[in-house]
Amino acid sequence: MRAIVVDDEPLMLQAFARMSAPIDDLEVVGSFTDPVQAIDFARKNRVQAAFLDVRMPQMTGDELATALRRDNPDLLVVLISAYDTHARDCNRIGGDYFISKPYRQETLSMVMDKLRLLALRQRKPLYAQMLGRFVLLRDGEAVPLTGRAKKILAYVAARRGKEVSNEEIYCALWEGRKYSNVNMKVYYNALKRLRDALEREGLADLLISTANGQMINTSLLDSDYYDWQDAGRDPRVILREGLLCEYPWSEYLIGEIVNGLRTY
Repeated sequence: MRAIVVDDEPLMLQAFARMSAPIDDLEVVGSFTDPVQAIDFARKNRVQAAFLDVRMPQMTGDELATALRRDNPDLLVVLISAYDTHARDCNRIGGDYFISKPYRQETLSMVMDKLRLLALRQRKPLYAQMLGRFVLLRDGEAVPLTGRAKKILAYVAARRGKEVSNEEIYCALWEGRKYSNVNMKVYYNALKRLRDALEREGLADLLISTANGQMINTSLLDSDYYDWQDAGRDPRVILREGLLCEYPWSEYLIGEIVNGLRTY
């Protein structure tokens, strides 16, 4: 579990590093005395848990937790304080655990037992394999999607919750065919087949239709591609594994990634 630790006392950060070292699945990816630096780091890097001191001069731990969760609502939060009265702050912000100072390595091990269970409960019901070929999985089983309907879902899923116009989807998937109201009927027929297929599988909420286009509901979906984005966007992974490699339009996506032009 990738975690950050924030405490205005450097000695406490050192103590946390020492006590957490024997916990194999706890990876401290950032230690900060400055809460603002912690927020900036969490926006640019994948962070699953945050261990936060409550009393800090620039920002309290509960204020920091609220700021971090604006960008990452699933973040697991553990507040740490020498004052048990601050346990109320943990409850008020929906924190996942409260640790009283001083604490021992055994305490961190006990906290991790709870965080592991919470992380399992946060797993989303669907998983989109996008590195390599596109497959939508539910509980490890492929959801039956075919043809243009599957292609539409893959294209929208690659945008990770961003609205994609119907015109853009049509021009990408029907490359070479002139855009017109008449030709768009082909697209809307395929879009209907996709909606019908998702509804049959009880997944009607996965695709969100807007006035201008389509969006993927990321609250229902995890993906290896999203994990790659959160882990730092190393282009070598995409070049090695491929991205939606059965679709010609993915070459443009890969080109944007490699050239550092990706904006969504």
